[in-house]
Amino acid sequence: MEAPRQKRALVDRAMRHDLRIPLRYRTPGQDEWSPGETINISQSGMLFSSDKMIELDSTLEITFQTSGNPLLKSSTRQAIVVRRMLSNWPDTRIVLGARFSG
Repeated sequence: MEAPRQKRALVDRAMRHDLRIPLRYRTPGQDEWSPGETINISQSGMLFSSDKMIELDSTLEITFQTSGNPLLKSSTRQAIVVRRMLSNWPDTRIVLGARFSG
């Protein structure tokens, strides 16, 4: 007798846009911003590269300005790290997935 197949729920995913732009991020309580760069972005989150490994479920404050204090509250987004990996080609770098929150 065949085992019953598990049904996988289909989840609507936001359209991703390949977009390479600089960003800065920090964790709550951190004064200094760390640099990063988007790989792709959607309405619900983004994939970005970083020089630092960040723990899963960490909350981040992200701004797409490259220097200074964020000019507008709308230029800063809250996000949660939901994925992390090492990219091996063409160079090794840390890649993080973050889901926008709030």
